[in-house]
Amino acid sequence: MGTDEQAQTPNSEQPGSGDASGSEITVEILRELLGSEAADARLVLEAGRVRIASDSGGLVLISREELLDRVGTDPDATELTEQAGLLNTEVRLRGA
Repeated sequence: MGTDEQAQTPNSEQPGSGDASGSEITVEILRELLGSEAADARLVLEAGRVRIASDSGGLVLISREELLDRVGTDPDATELTEQAGLLNTEVRLRGA
């Protein structure tokens, strides 16, 4: 891969950003959701982007509470990868 090609290759994961790249749900953003101090935190899809929110905007994909029910307080990477895959499938099925 040449220098020009490398410069054009997007970095799809930005850990710690609070925002996944586009509509892709990552293990990192699920960890951020679990670690959120806001009791009403949820993962939402708004304007084609996934973000953690406690406001009323966007399409709610999963709440912090629901994710805790699914994976517990200390999930391993495999559990989070599985949940990210399920949520990404749900986003695609909704046509988002």
